[in-house]
Amino acid sequence: MGQRSFPSLADIDDDGDPDVFVGNGEGKICFFRNEGSSNSPFWVKVSDFYDSIDVGAESTPVFVDIDADSDLDLFIGKEDGTVSFYCNVGDKHTPFWNLLSENYDSIDVGACSVPTFADLDADGDFDLFVGEEYGNINFYRNTGSEVDPQWDQVSTNYNSIQVGRRSCPVFGDVDGDSDLDLLIGQDEGKIFFYRNDGTIFLPFWTLITEDYLFIDVGSYSHPALSDIDDDGDFDLFIGEQEGNIDFYQTEEKIPQPCWSKITENYFAIEADDYSSPAFVDIDADSDLDLFIGRKDGKIDYYENIGSVESAFWNLDPDQYDFIDVQGYASPAFADIDGDGDLDMFVGQIYGKIFFYQNDGTPQAPFWTPVSENFGFIDVGWYSSPTFGDLDQDGDFDLLVGNEEGKIWFYQNDGNPEAFSFSLVSDFYDSVDVGKRSAPVLGDFDSDGDLDLFVGESEGGLHFYKNLTLNSIRGRVTDQMGPMGNAVVYLSGDREDSTFTDSAGNYKFVGLPYGNYCVFRDSASFQYCFYPLECDTFEIDFSGVSQVEQSSEQTTTTCLQLLPNYPNPFNPVTNISYFLPLDEPIRLIIYNLKGEKVKELTCGFQTRGWKRITWDGKDTQGKKLASGVYFCKLQTRRGSQIIRMVLLK
Repeated sequence: MGQRSFPSLADIDDDGDPDVFVGNGEGKICFFRNEGSSNSPFWVKVSDFYDSIDVGAESTPVFVDIDADSDLDLFIGKEDGTVSFYCNVGDKHTPFWNLLSENYDSIDVGACSVPTFADLDADGDFDLFVGEEYGNINFYRNTGSEVDPQWDQVSTNYNSIQVGRRSCPVFGDVDGDSDLDLLIGQDEGKIFFYRNDGTIFLPFWTLITEDYLFIDVGSYSHPALSDIDDDGDFDLFIGEQEGNIDFYQTEEKIPQPCWSKITENYFAIEADDYSSPAFVDIDADSDLDLFIGRKDGKIDYYENIGSVESAFWNLDPDQYDFIDVQGYASPAFADIDGDGDLDMFVGQIYGKIFFYQNDGTPQAPFWTPVSENFGFIDVGWYSSPTFGDLDQDGDFDLLVGNEEGKIWFYQNDGNPEAFSFSLVSDFYDSVDVGKRSAPVLGDFDSDGDLDLFVGESEGGLHFYKNLTLNSIRGRVTDQMGPMGNAVVYLSGDREDSTFTDSAGNYKFVGLPYGNYCVFRDSASFQYCFYPLECDTFEIDFSGVSQVEQSSEQTTTTCLQLLPNYPNPFNPVTNISYFLPLDEPIRLIIYNLKGEKVKELTCGFQTRGWKRITWDGKDTQGKKLASGVYFCKLQTRRGSQIIRMVLLK
């Protein structure tokens, strides 16, 4: 796509999901069609020179139905500060573009125009806002109508907003209060968030933050989460190269927490370079205390002598002077042995973890050095540990950042009282932040699972929302009552099986967001979901002494493409789908690049459940390589896609 990419979403084919158009520095537009759905998009690149449109340089496309004829028209900002207008003389399903003006309404903002439209006064027609090179926003009120707009320039510096250079405005209801808020991107990568505290008719703008969803503390960020003011949400602290602790306080949810930067030098704490903070209640007095790892391998301990709502810090220079991990200390705490007090783990320069067991009490810890190489863990250089119950089995698992910017995942195969860690992945969930990853876990969005924040060498903070379900659980009974030791199978984005307990209960926990079937037999009596979006799903198999009821008997009125089974597969997998109507369909296999590798079926089919087998070969009968593939079911009423993994 080249330089200066500028994305824009538009449902250009009126199929109910947004497609992507990306302007670039060359003045062209790349087009990616959404072959998935609104909830699960799957982008297929159609063209890197959409409709042969070329505006010279710095194309910034935006789509809007400017003449109220039910199809989308196209406006493109340009390097010279003018705006090109392409009227859609086709229809909402198949656009046909007619260039009406290369200088729409004689608008000229000087350089690097970025147009956007919004009905800001709720009068039923769109108003026009244009960002530009010097960070201002030009405002044009529509004094005409929704069918025939007439533009009156009200301001060249709307609301006196100035964001630096290359302002890029967009409007949306960010806080869910039914009026439009304003987000403005700019040349340095910041995003300004102005909340509308007025009404849908008369906006009143309040600047909330200049770094919306973006934080940069300079170099070597090391995050810590803690509810330091006891208001029920996480506040954010970030250590960094110069030793300061940056403090961001959670102000409110819009709809998720919004941090406001309070200070770059929290409490004027003079930490050593490459500070690594951790907050825990180490003396069981109900308030959080502070530990800061240092470049020299030692740890500073600050006791909170204030309160749970208002911390006041007292440095105790001697209490932890016995700790020396040889360089770049990164402390983390967890009750790893289930005795009710916190144990201490310290990452360090050589990629290992020092373990200090608490043989005291929750009120008065007594530290016993147990190991300078906990669990024989070695992640290379600059280990940075954090603990959390990632698989929701009741014990602590371990993530460790390292010099390479990746994260190592160690699963606890023991129990809360007796840990046993095994390496699952040295490239956890494909997270790669470049260099010096520093992870921390916390339930940021209060949905019951752990989210992930990762600091890195460039000083940024990466946020990964946890799309893991808590569980699929249920019960198996027959005419006599609960069925103990009955097997229940799971297919989809995770393959698994389990047995019911004596009460007939079963559960699958730690499931990633995706497609699932739970069933009592691989060929029959199954419940399938696409996609599964809730945190917990209850599925009971009632009155099933023998697995006789087939999936064809499942009542449904919706198009369904079920997860293939088995998955991963080698070399054959089964694909099942349900058609609610008699209609023509296409079932197509794509690779990761969005290229079609095989069409499994195409033609008219009758209503009902169908099943087809794919042997892992392309159209020419050639065996495909191991990897991820997508199967798309296309009908006139919509489409669905599943993800498949071929392993050899």
